[in-house]
Amino acid sequence: MKKIGIAALSALLCAALCSCANTPERKTIYAMDTAVTVTAYGKNAAAGIESAEEEIYRLDKLMSRSNENGDIYPLNESGSGDVSTETAEVIKTALDISRSADGAFDPTVTPLMDAWGFFGQKYRVPSDGEISEALKYVGYENVSLDGTHVTLKNGAKLDLGGIAKGYASEAAADVLRKCGVESALVSFGSTIRAIGKKPDGSGWTIGLADPQNPDEYIAVVTISDECMSTSGSYEQVFEENGRKYHHIIDPLTGCPAESGLTSVSVICSDPTRADALSTALFVMGAEKAEQYRKEHNDFEAIFINTENEISCTDGMDGKIELKNP
Repeated sequence: MKKIGIAALSALLCAALCSCANTPERKTIYAMDTAVTVTAYGKNAAAGIESAEEEIYRLDKLMSRSNENGDIYPLNESGSGDVSTETAEVIKTALDISRSADGAFDPTVTPLMDAWGFFGQKYRVPSDGEISEALKYVGYENVSLDGTHVTLKNGAKLDLGGIAKGYASEAAADVLRKCGVESALVSFGSTIRAIGKKPDGSGWTIGLADPQNPDEYIAVVTISDECMSTSGSYEQVFEENGRKYHHIIDPLTGCPAESGLTSVSVICSDPTRADALSTALFVMGAEKAEQYRKEHNDFEAIFINTENEISCTDGMDGKIELKNP
C-alpha cells in the first residue's frame, strides 16, 4: 500500500459539495440511528428525494432489531423464522464477509453491544465476567440461512447495524434512478453513495476529518457512481475512569478493537459490502487487512493508524487530496 505522511487523519465522512450552476434539492431525515442527507439535482430531484426517504424509513423499520413489526426482532425472539428477501440478502452478505474475514465482522455481536451500552447509548464498561458470558452467544457460525428462512443457534441474536446502512443507501440510489435522477448523493454519515457525477461532470468530494478535531477536514476523496464507507474509533466514544472506549467491537475479544488503526475507509461499487468491510478491516489491523485486500482486490481502501499515518491501496492514486500536503 502507498503511504502518505501527514498529521492526524480520520475518516468521519461528510459530503463536501462544491458549488455548481444547478441548485440541488436537499433533505435531511433521521433513520437507522443517524442523520441521513439526500442531495439530488435535476427536474425530478424533489420527487426522487421524497421516494428515497420513504424507502429508507421502510428499510429502517424492516431491519431494526428493536422494531417488533420488522424482521429482526421476532427472529431474535423465536430463534428461527422467515424474513423478507431484502433482509435475507443483507444477512447473506453479512455471513459471506464474516466467513471471508475470519469473524472480524460478525452480525451476532448483539450481546456485546448491549453489554457495553452502545445499543441505546447507555455506555458502561462491563466486567470480564459479563464479557465472557456475552461471548458465549457470539459467532456467525450460529446463523444459518436457507432462502429466506433463518435459524439462530446457541442463543445467537442478529444486529444488522453494521451493514444495513450500506444496503439502504443503495436502495435509495435505485429509487432515485427510477425517478429519473442521474446526479445525487445519499449520505448516512459514515456511508455515502454517489449516483453518477455532479452536474458539471466532476466527481463528488467527500471530506476526511481529523480525529483530534473532527470539525476540521484534512483531506478529501473524490468518488463517482460508487460508495465510500468508513469505520472510525472516534465515531461513537465514551470515557470512564480516564479511558476512552469506542464502539467497534472485536468479536473475538468482546472488547473495543485495538488493531493499531483509527479508521478505515472502503471505496467500491457495493455499499452493503463496503459497510461491513470497513468494520472487518478495522478489526483485522493493517497487516491482515493488506493481505485481505490482495486476496479480494475488488475494492479500494484508506487506512489511518494510531501514529496518524495514512496508507491507501494503489487504486486511490488521484482520488485523495490532502488539505496541507
